[in-house]
Amino acid sequence: MDMDLRSSTRAAVTSPVRLSSDSMTGQGTVINLSLPGCAIETDLPVQPGDYLELRVMAPDQARPLTVGLAKVRWATQEKVGIEFIRVRQDDQGRIHRLISRFLDESMVNAGTDTRELAAA
Repeated sequence: MDMDLRSSTRAAVTSPVRLSSDSMTGQGTVINLSLPGCAIETDLPVQPGDYLELRVMAPDQARPLTVGLAKVRWATQEKVGIEFIRVRQDDQGRIHRLISRFLDESMVNAGTDTRELAAA
C-alpha cells in the first residue's frame, strides 16, 4: 500500500529556479512546492547535505521568491529534494499563497475534467 506520510501539502508546479552555492550556480525547474521545501529537476551535480540559495521565478510575480538557505535532502541524477532553512517572512507568505493558488486551480481543473467526462 502506497501511503504519503508528508506533514504538509505539496502543489505540483513548473517554475524556473536559479540555484547557487559557494562552488556553483545553475538553473533548474521546481516541480513541486510546499512550505518546508520543494523538488527540483536539474542537471547540476548537487549532493545530499549541500547548502544552496534559491531564486524561484514564480508565475505572475514581479520578483523571484528567495530562499536564503536551503539544504539538499536527497538527490538522483535528475532531481533533488530541498528543505527550506531560511526564508524571509514575506517570501513564506508568498509561497503559501502560491501553493493555495495551484491547489485551487488543480481542484477547479479536476472538477471540470469530471464534468466533461460525465457529459460525454
